[in-house]
Amino acid sequence: MRTYQSHLQATQSAGETLVANRKPVLRSSAIFPVLHTNVYSSKVIFMGYWLLKRNIREVGLLYTLRNQAGTLLSRKYVLIDSAKAWSVQMSEYADLLRKNDEAENFTGSLELEIFSTQDLVFPYPAFVLVYYNATSSSVVHTVGRVYNDIEDLQQNTEYQVSESGFDIYGRDELAPFLSFTNGPLPSEQPTVTYEIVDTQHRTTSGTFTLPDLKPYETVFLYLKEYIDLKSLLGDEPGMIRFGHNFSGFFPRFLVGNLDQKARSVSLTHSYYDSSSVADSKAYWPRQDDRFWDSSMSIPLYLTDGFFTKLVVYPVFSPSDFSLSFRFFDADGKLLGVVSDAEHFHSGSNQYVQIDLGDLANQANVSFERAKTAQIVGHWPDETRIPTRLKFGLNVGQNGRLSGLPSNVCFSPQVGNPKILDKPGTFKWAPFVNVGNSEIALTNSAPLRDYDRRANVTLSFYREADETVLERSCVVPPNGLYTIRLYDDNELRQFFGDTSGWMTARADNPFLNGYYFDFHPEGAVAADHLF
Repeated sequence: MRTYQSHLQATQSAGETLVANRKPVLRSSAIFPVLHTNVYSSKVIFMGYWLLKRNIREVGLLYTLRNQAGTLLSRKYVLIDSAKAWSVQMSEYADLLRKNDEAENFTGSLELEIFSTQDLVFPYPAFVLVYYNATSSSVVHTVGRVYNDIEDLQQNTEYQVSESGFDIYGRDELAPFLSFTNGPLPSEQPTVTYEIVDTQHRTTSGTFTLPDLKPYETVFLYLKEYIDLKSLLGDEPGMIRFGHNFSGFFPRFLVGNLDQKARSVSLTHSYYDSSSVADSKAYWPRQDDRFWDSSMSIPLYLTDGFFTKLVVYPVFSPSDFSLSFRFFDADGKLLGVVSDAEHFHSGSNQYVQIDLGDLANQANVSFERAKTAQIVGHWPDETRIPTRLKFGLNVGQNGRLSGLPSNVCFSPQVGNPKILDKPGTFKWAPFVNVGNSEIALTNSAPLRDYDRRANVTLSFYREADETVLERSCVVPPNGLYTIRLYDDNELRQFFGDTSGWMTARADNPFLNGYYFDFHPEGAVAADHLF
């Protein structure tokens, strides 16, 4: 793990001073565990955003398919010279998989590498992995990657920490898993340590050893094969801290839960467990009293059988804080507040799922009117605001065949005055278009008094060709603007049956949001905007 301050400098974010000897990023890559079975298939979707965001004329894409053992099966090159929507689908390897007798039982990896002669800034590209079938889908952005060089490795191993920050379940029909593709180095008898935390804040620790890992081998660890989660968690959710001694690749794991009865999956990614990191670099001291210590807005789904929960994981650097919730309608009108709804303390292992419907009731807020909730963090010690705080956005549907909600990994914004110097922002996200897709745009800032609207230019891109649709919208301060594909005939015809993308250029640096893909049987795919 690298420090948050180092991340801001490396990615040229929020007015940070650049490091004088910073090395340009000319390779940006991702490596995904993929499946192509009689239950699920996989694809990676993206758009040519480098041409828009970085004004790069063209980039090269090299994508490589390997089997579970790490053997190279296919390598292809594509010149990306358009901002259009793109996809790499397992279905394009149908003949190859049939030849290898893996047409309906393939596990392996798909590595995608972007090359450029101009600085890409980020060594990890904005790709989206989609697991899907006829009745469900789930998504997650870029997870693991193979380091570019030894300098890249050293910068990202400043701290050695466990991975955590996702939900696991003990229920019989659910299969929690953790997956990754090893890097180019073999690993002999890798050792895993774990700590399970339940909703009563009880912990259970253990260790196990994996078989030797080959270079580029893909691993799916089904946690119930190693840990008796049923007896530890029962029917309640929990979380895991996952320690390891893997090396040679960025260990951001693909994680989630399979619903074996509903044949659906909920994907997300692991995150740093910073609970043991307590030096000065782990904190962001309060700099400006105009700002909340930390805040973030999330869309609310509370009607028609939907629920929205906020999950707080005890993976933050040692500190004590409270969370308050402010409810708004789509126009940004404040409907109600629940102050200091939850208190968190260092070392208490408080894994908490907060039902936003319960809080809305507590504040006498109508479910029909409540469209966003602003989560506001307050730290009594203004010098101990953690730079890395991990939440989960769980949106799900009650009474459906699939009981798994989304589990979006996101972090709130700290009160950084430098962001006020940014004239605007550029965001982008996909319409997954397997189920009922929508994108929810928020306009919320970690400012105590916020009244700035966002004027937004929306551009839509499809896979079929380079045609672009243009629209505009206004997102009120603390409001919400949602584009629903199933309610939009023009966009449905524009995208057809494939995925599409939307970019949002705003004159306001605080525009943000999430995208969703809903299914009638209950599955929910979701992630935050890029």
